[in-house]
Amino acid sequence: MAKSKPNDTVSFETGMLAYARSLQISEGVFFGVNGDRRIPVEVLEKGVRGQSSEDRAKNPGLSNPQTVEFAVLPQGCTAVALDFSIRVLPKTMAPHACGNPAVGKAYVDLAAEYARAGGFSVLAELYAWNIANARFAWRNRFQVDNAKVTVRFSGEKIAFNPAILSLDEVADRDEMAAALVEGDRAGLDRFIEGMTRGLTESPFAFEVTWMAEMDAGQEIFPSQEYIREEKAAKDLSRVYAKLPVFFGGREIGQASMHSQKIGAALRHIDIWHEDDEYGPIAVNPYGGVQETAAVLRKTKNNFYDIRRKAEDVLAAVRNAKTADDIPGSVHFMLANLVRGGVFGSSSKTAEANS
Repeated sequence: MAKSKPNDTVSFETGMLAYARSLQISEGVFFGVNGDRRIPVEVLEKGVRGQSSEDRAKNPGLSNPQTVEFAVLPQGCTAVALDFSIRVLPKTMAPHACGNPAVGKAYVDLAAEYARAGGFSVLAELYAWNIANARFAWRNRFQVDNAKVTVRFSGEKIAFNPAILSLDEVADRDEMAAALVEGDRAGLDRFIEGMTRGLTESPFAFEVTWMAEMDAGQEIFPSQEYIREEKAAKDLSRVYAKLPVFFGGREIGQASMHSQKIGAALRHIDIWHEDDEYGPIAVNPYGGVQETAAVLRKTKNNFYDIRRKAEDVLAAVRNAKTADDIPGSVHFMLANLVRGGVFGSSSKTAEANS
């Protein structure tokens, strides 16, 4: 039986707490485009003859034959496309699992007050920015000069020129509207409002296509896999993500982008970490930055430090009249719950609430 806290003090800590992710993202798939025709981009193998260049190489400067996987735009195509879909779910409104009813109610109250003050609209607008700027294309974004991001939702379509939008400076709605090449500001507002409803009330689904002009034979960069045992046996030193598809009378591996990698791009919305050397980083409890191995929230302002001050967090949200009144630490905390995961604790407070 769960223990109650003395004096009914509000707490967000318990030994068992889990949230289901609110952004369900499909695997992305790459196509070559020739007019109205779409051809799956195939992942292939090739042997390359490099040179040993690593520190303390066994044969420094000598030939280093390797077998790698690669993907290129098929011949006859003039553009590359990356397709994926997202279903936004109101999973942040309550824990998926919680070891204490009082703690669970505290999270429900937090989400309800955050929604009332318009907090989820702030998160939805930030996610929309990372869709509009094509951050999810990762390295491919910098391989092209002319690109377009198209979003289809609820029978509507809007499209952006991602080159107009920065990856480092957050764009507001006016700036995103200025990057529209199809649709208008009202359609952008409906898209963001749809995501907000998806996070708070009922599911909202949409499809995204990034399309960019590219010359045939140019390299495309799918997600890269960790080399597993069965692949290591083939001496593959680079393995790309791929999905099986039947095309041209045979089964091929279509180049793909992991849903996790797309998700990591979309959650580059932590703009509240207070480190001047970094712009937006991917939301995670400790503010880790994979590219540099920096941890921006290791010793202060991490998810667990913030939630220990449960009464202050709840008071701040309850006193907020609009989203502008919500502290950045609370936006960060809720963004982590949208991300989902296991947030249990072994602290003395958590043990008392387990």
